This record gives sequence, structure tokens and C-alpha cells, in this order.
Amino acid sequence: MGLYLQKNRSKMRIASARIGAMPTPSICPHLAQLLIGGILYMTIASQTQTTATATATVAATTFDESGVDTLSSVSASSSAAASASAAASAFSAVAAAQVSALVPEANALSDTTGVLVEPYLDGFASSNVTTQIGTHAYLPCRVKQLGNKSVSWIRLRDGHILTVDRAVFIADQRFLALKQPDKYWTLQIKYVQERDRGTYECQVSTEPKVSARVQLQVVVPRTEILGEPDRYVKAGSNVVLRCIVRGALEPPTFIMWYHGAEQLAADSRRHRTQLDPNLPEASGEGQSTIGSLIIESAKKRDTGNYTCSPSNSPSATVTLNIINGESSASAVTSAAPITRAYTLCTLALLLSVLVIGSGRGT
Repeated sequence: MGLYLQKNRSKMRIASARIGAMPTPSICPHLAQLLIGGILYMTIASQTQTTATATATVAATTFDESGVDTLSSVSASSSAAASASAAASAFSAVAAAQVSALVPEANALSDTTGVLVEPYLDGFASSNVTTQIGTHAYLPCRVKQLGNKSVSWIRLRDGHILTVDRAVFIADQRFLALKQPDKYWTLQIKYVQERDRGTYECQVSTEPKVSARVQLQVVVPRTEILGEPDRYVKAGSNVVLRCIVRGALEPPTFIMWYHGAEQLAADSRRHRTQLDPNLPEASGEGQSTIGSLIIESAKKRDTGNYTCSPSNSPSATVTLNIINGESSASAVTSAAPITRAYTLCTLALLLSVLVIGSGRGT
């Protein structure tokens, strides 16, 4: 029995030395344990079966030659062999349990490192993302079992490589690659412009390449100031300018007003602003937002261009003309005598023509 265990220990040391001499990657210590356990399990099982067979053969031969006197020693040998077999079986069970415990770990390590499994995309081969002009767009790409492969984003309309992993290959600083939780490689486009609409492709550097496409839709709201583009208002009157935003995915958080290049305060002694979001459209389709500018007791200096600038849509401009009441009245009064003189001259000319014509007829 001692010789048997000594031989098994020697085989274990030789197997360990051979496996330890092999070049191994980062997960090989765990896989080495797995291999050693398997070799040990198979060796013990085969040795146990061989020992039991040999013991049974010796017992039968001894009984035939020596009779009853030798049978007791053979029985003792059989008992010893049975004990060794039981010990070997118990050791084999422990080894098998350790091997079984290492299998899931080895599989997990293989999955996480991508050594045994190729990368693949989790999701649809194509998807759509809709965003509004001026906001940020996020184009998702979920890659599993990436390993040492790279993820690239391509703009298909011109074939431009935008990003590879986190590196950016375009001068436009609005583009950025984000590595997010849950294995998402997201392309971020800041302050989306109308020209950004189109198809983008996420590619994984496998052979053949694995890819998915994302269609980006850009919504452009409409902005206008209600009424005529040129307004004429009498001095001293209250003026209300209304800026309406239609077709937005989300209502603007604010609407700024400008008189020329000067930004108007939201609440001053002479100017007030008001925001009315989520108003139903008259057509029944969608909602709109109205931002109002109220000018109290308009004066001549209020003449000029007024611009409304929503937070998430284009601007609109109108021209306001303030007419002084006294100046207008004096202009009309001074023009009255000239108008009467012109009328009298015209009548005199007509009478002259009639007189001349009647004289010739006679």
C-alpha cells in the first residue's frame, strides 16, 4: 500500500512539473489545476481497478496451492487491498469534486477573456434614434465577449471613421465614444445639427466583421413671431410680441428675447416675458410653446429688431416701428394745403382744356 501511494505521488509530481513547464496565459493556473485533477482522477481510477484484479488473482492461486492454512493470509491481503481500494475511491471522489468545482470557473474565465468565444452584438442589426436639433444624441452598440477586439463607429454617407474604441478620428469635437456599463459602446454627438442625420455603423474587428447600423433622425422645430414682420405702433401704447415654437419633441426650457444685440431682462420696469408651454395646436396635432414679450408704454427708442431665441429651436425676428403721435399729426396737417393746391391746379388745367376745345369747335 505504501509503495502504491508513493508511486501515485511521484506521478502527480511529474504531471505537475510537465504542466508547470508549459507557457500559459493569465487563466492557465486555473486550467492547470483542472488538468492535474483530471490526470490524477484517471490515474487513481485505473490503478485501483488494476490492484483489485491482481489481489483477486493472487487469492485464487494461493487457495489452490496451499489449502486452508494459506487462506487466512490471502483474506488479510484481500482486506488490505479492499481498504486501499476504499481509500483510493474516497480520494478519487474528492479529486472529482475539485475538478467539478473548477469547471464553471474555467468556463467563466474563458467567457470573460474572450479566449474561447468570439465577440457578438446583443440587439438588432438596425435601430433608430430620434433627437432634436441642438440636443445631444446617443447611438448605442452593445458588444459581448469583446476580448482584445476593437469597436469602431463609421458614418456611412461619407465612409468616415469617427472613433476606434475611445480614440476619435474626426476634427469635429462634438463626436465622442463612451464605454458605458453593461458592455455598451455608445457614440455621443453633442449639439446635434440637421446635417448629422443619416446612418451610422458600429463595427467589431473580427473576421468577418460583426456590425450593426443606427439610423439618426433629427427633428427641427419651427419658430415664428405671430403677425406681420414689420409692425407700426403708436407711441405710448402697450406692445405684445408672441413667439411660437411648433413641432418640438420637448418644450423649450426658456425663450430669450433680444432688442438688436441687447438681451432683454425677463422682468424689468418696462419689459416682461412670459412662457406658456404645452399648448394644444389648433389642428389637433401635437403641442406648441408660446413665449411673449410685453413692452409697456412704448417709446421712440423702442424702435428696432426684436428676436426670440428658444433654447432648442431656431430664432425668429420682427421689426417694430414706434410712431410719435404729434409728429404724425403735424405731418398730416402740413401736407393738407399742398394737397388742396394740387387739386385746384388740376381742375384749372382741365377747365383750360375744355375751353380751348370748345373754341376750336365754333
